[in-house]
Amino acid sequence: MSMTQEELANALGISQSAVSQMLSCTMFISTEMVMKIAVVFGQSPTTIDPAYFKRFDMNRSDMIGFLTLELMKLKPAERERLLKETKKLSKTESTKTGQQKKLRKSWYEKTSGGSHT
Repeated sequence: MSMTQEELANALGISQSAVSQMLSCTMFISTEMVMKIAVVFGQSPTTIDPAYFKRFDMNRSDMIGFLTLELMKLKPAERERLLKETKKLSKTESTKTGQQKKLRKSWYEKTSGGSHT
């Protein structure tokens, strides 16, 4: 998707100057803004910021609560789009995990000459 800084600014509800500062890394991009940018481009937040989830200690329930509050700041349509993308990524990861388990089992059986349960 090709978009001018002005178009992106309008979609995000911020100034073109703020978009320029984010692109030149002179402005910190907040968690909420990463999610908004992801929604605008139809991408996962990790596409925008590969270290996105490293911002949080996902083992802490208060961080999960924080993420929930951040999601609630998004417009319903933006939230729905982000959740759909997340579900799609989860299915992809689940498939990869299943494939990896099958490959490990197959490798184990080939190398040990027996079956592995």
